[in-house]
Amino acid sequence: MTGELLVAADGRVHRFAHAHPVSVSRAADADVPLTDPAVSRLHLVAAPVPGGWQVEDVGSSGGTFLDGRPLGRTLLAAAAGEVQLRLGGPDGALVVLSVVPERPAAAALQDASVTVRDHAGAPVITIGRSRDADVSLHDLLVSRRHAQVVQEDGRAVLVDLDSANGTFVDGHRIRRHALTPGASVGVGNTTLTWTGRALELPVLQLDDALVAEELRVVTKQGRVLLSDASLSFSESSLVAVVGPSGAGKTTLLGALTGLRPARQGVVRWRGQDLYRGYEDLKRRIGLVPQEDTLHRQLTVRRGLEFAAALRSSPDTTAAERAAAVDRVLSDLQLTDQAAQRVDSLSGGQRKRVSIALELLTAPPLLFLDEPTSGLDPGTELQVVTVLRRLANEGRLVVVVTHSVQGLDDYDVVVVMAPGGRVAYAGPPTSLLEHFGATSYAEVFTRLPSLPAGADAVRSGGRRPDRAPSPPEPGPRGPAMLRQAATLVHRNAAVALADRGLLVLLLLLPLGLALLAHAVPGASGLHLPVAAAPEVEAEVRQRLVVLVFGGTLMGSALSVRELVGERSIYARERAVGLSSVAYLAAKAIVLGGLVAAASVAFTYLALAGQPGPARALLLDGTLPGKLEIALAVALAAVASMCAGLAVSAAVRTTEQTMPSLVGIVMTQLVLCGGLVPVSGRAVLEQLSWLAPARLGYAAMASTTGSSAPPGGARDALVAATSSRVSLLLGLLLVQSVVFLLVAGRLLRRTTGRAV
Repeated sequence: MTGELLVAADGRVHRFAHAHPVSVSRAADADVPLTDPAVSRLHLVAAPVPGGWQVEDVGSSGGTFLDGRPLGRTLLAAAAGEVQLRLGGPDGALVVLSVVPERPAAAALQDASVTVRDHAGAPVITIGRSRDADVSLHDLLVSRRHAQVVQEDGRAVLVDLDSANGTFVDGHRIRRHALTPGASVGVGNTTLTWTGRALELPVLQLDDALVAEELRVVTKQGRVLLSDASLSFSESSLVAVVGPSGAGKTTLLGALTGLRPARQGVVRWRGQDLYRGYEDLKRRIGLVPQEDTLHRQLTVRRGLEFAAALRSSPDTTAAERAAAVDRVLSDLQLTDQAAQRVDSLSGGQRKRVSIALELLTAPPLLFLDEPTSGLDPGTELQVVTVLRRLANEGRLVVVVTHSVQGLDDYDVVVVMAPGGRVAYAGPPTSLLEHFGATSYAEVFTRLPSLPAGADAVRSGGRRPDRAPSPPEPGPRGPAMLRQAATLVHRNAAVALADRGLLVLLLLLPLGLALLAHAVPGASGLHLPVAAAPEVEAEVRQRLVVLVFGGTLMGSALSVRELVGERSIYARERAVGLSSVAYLAAKAIVLGGLVAAASVAFTYLALAGQPGPARALLLDGTLPGKLEIALAVALAAVASMCAGLAVSAAVRTTEQTMPSLVGIVMTQLVLCGGLVPVSGRAVLEQLSWLAPARLGYAAMASTTGSSAPPGGARDALVAATSSRVSLLLGLLLVQSVVFLLVAGRLLRRTTGRAV
């Protein structure tokens, strides 16, 4: 099989499915004409041969170069990926060639991922990733033993076998469910049909695979964001959604993906209602947002490995996940960049990494939001070439973009007009004629003047009133624990790879400890029974410095953590990430780092100084300095959790700095060692919310420190082991409460999820 040849050059992607040679040269009648003067009038020819296309330089004066070396003959097969050639010199005109299969790739993908053995009338029908299953699904989303159909009292019953990603009947997740003929069974990326005796693959309808009917979105203030949009797209299509800012492109994207469902209207994928069956269909939708969705500190391979572990079924092996990573790296031509850190890649390479992440589980639907934003024209062409190839392989690829470069390479162009109206939906060849324009830029100038009835796609019939379906249950038990373990591993890897964080963890305890030594006197934290007032003042000052340093470190290390990776969290949550696992992993890794830094800070701050006269915990067997370090560490961890809550609440990283200042200054004032708070109405009650207050009271109990001058006796301070234990326990309670607040705020900042 020869396959279809794609040639990307001079800002265009040319497609050749015919079986005769394709010429690339400076000649005006060339199949791919180039304007670069270094290109010869007879330069390059690609000829169809069994197994692919043979590419050959045919006597050019400047030569053709592959990887910096002169090209002889090379065979370009469907599985070879892209070949990047330079014409006219090692740095000459760039021409990118690739081959995709000619057969309907949606069927090809399904044939490759599903094996259905003869099982009609069998008493038990097994479904799973195992090769010996009756319905074997080669899909990372599917458990090895996922579900089975059993006969009970003369009827067929579908039983979910505690699969991680669920089994669905007609879009609803089930544990046990009686099947009727014609029922749709959803497992991973596959939908099966129950015939009454067997499970069969439905006949693929390549046309009208994704259908949107009369989608309407209106804000509470009455502003129309999407106006009765009706669209239909075929599989194996590349679709561009263009229009001016505020025309409703992002709103349409949210409605089509189900992340932000339209309040009115219907979206169907292969006949299934997306909104009603979102829990079943959501993992079949790949979404590449504008922001990068991989941690930039990790290498490409490491980031994809973590993503594969989070998205795949818990019983997948490391070898299976590694094979999936290798596959997407090869498909996106990223194998050579696999060992590079994401932050070292070019803009186009980072975008391809984000696409590779979505392709790990082979979704048939792929949406991209401004994938070429900020890219130069050459890099933009490379990204569009990749998307063209992905569509030809069988996926429906929908691209929201402001760019009109390369619109001719799309199968369908949807033009959105102000007011959320669909002004045009059709092939790019008819676009200019439809608007009576001579250029794509002119189309944009005509949109605001279109009358309300000028929409190319008109709505008709009843518009259903539909509210978003309630979210289904998220991961349970072992799946959640596995997610948490993977996230702990990833967070630790990110922390170790983050040079800035490592420097901060080293310098912050050291710098704060040096400031602590600015407190005059040599009494440290040793407070005799009849200590002089100046000794008591010295001890109080040291305690204030210690609790201030601990809470500062805890807040500073966490206040940017969640808002900084909100796009990553939102995407992972949309495909099944547990918010409990996410926050627990953050608390474990950050809490460990903060606690270790606080202990180091405490000992450095007290270096050369005596500790408390005696410890109170464990019947006084604990070293005095260690008991102080424990109080500082727990106050720091509680402040870290408070920082996570703030990070979940703010909208941008720029808002974190004033928030950090507010957190730290509030705790400094309310700790009880700088100004009296005990017995003062309102101020005392507010201080109970500050980790510094409990941490300072615990340390003051250990040292026997009194209240600040002019203050009443601090009711929280008591030189007993039970009081210290209570205060430290309350710090743990505070940490949990702050994490619960962070979780609630975090869920409110993302779109629809599990």
